[in-house]
Amino acid sequence: MKKKISFIVILLLPLALKSEKLIFGENSISSNEMILQLENLTALYFLNGEGDGCDGFTASFIFSENIYNFSNVISNCKNKELKNFKCITKIDEQSITYHEYLSCDNKLVLYNKSKKVNEGLIRNFKGIQVITQGLKNASVTSNLKMREKPSKDSKSFDCFFSHLDDENLSNKEISFIPKNYMITVIAKTKTEDYIGDKKNFWYLISPISDSYNGCLLKNSNQKEGWVFGEYIKFNN
Repeated sequence: MKKKISFIVILLLPLALKSEKLIFGENSISSNEMILQLENLTALYFLNGEGDGCDGFTASFIFSENIYNFSNVISNCKNKELKNFKCITKIDEQSITYHEYLSCDNKLVLYNKSKKVNEGLIRNFKGIQVITQGLKNASVTSNLKMREKPSKDSKSFDCFFSHLDDENLSNKEISFIPKNYMITVIAKTKTEDYIGDKKNFWYLISPISDSYNGCLLKNSNQKEGWVFGEYIKFNN
């Protein structure tokens, strides 16, 4: 009986794997991005954020030996024909967020959102050596400026949040992340720094937000910013 049960489990395992939902997108924490969702041999490529999403499509796919083959590709926009394409699974040895990605012959590069970079790896972010933190969740313990570089004298981001309890801060442009707001911690500096008598690391973070909420650095494409570690609290 045990042998029969084991045989049935082996037969059903490929079917279970086919139904697993996979999400691919940009190599960042941002939510305003094009997303590729794979489930039950069906692919959906759509905009998770603001915009018309005209680059999106639906398709069928099969997977074998790290290769995805997409067929019956139908564009979300009328009168736009799309060809079948192939993607190969690769590993990014320099990433600070996600380490596995799809490299496609139609020039798409999409990162697997379930494959977070491990904590404790030495990486480089815009010329700064950092230690990855495995995309931990945390919150800020005071109103906290998010800066372009790990320095109190660096330029700070402008923030906008539409769902705050404080009416004085909600739906307004502010110069800080509000106290108790949730953040994703991406990496930290290799050495500690002082601000006054306080000593701590600088942490590279992204506020947990959507396309209508978050922080932006003017005249820059940078989506991640730095906060001083004395004012963040990691979730257990």
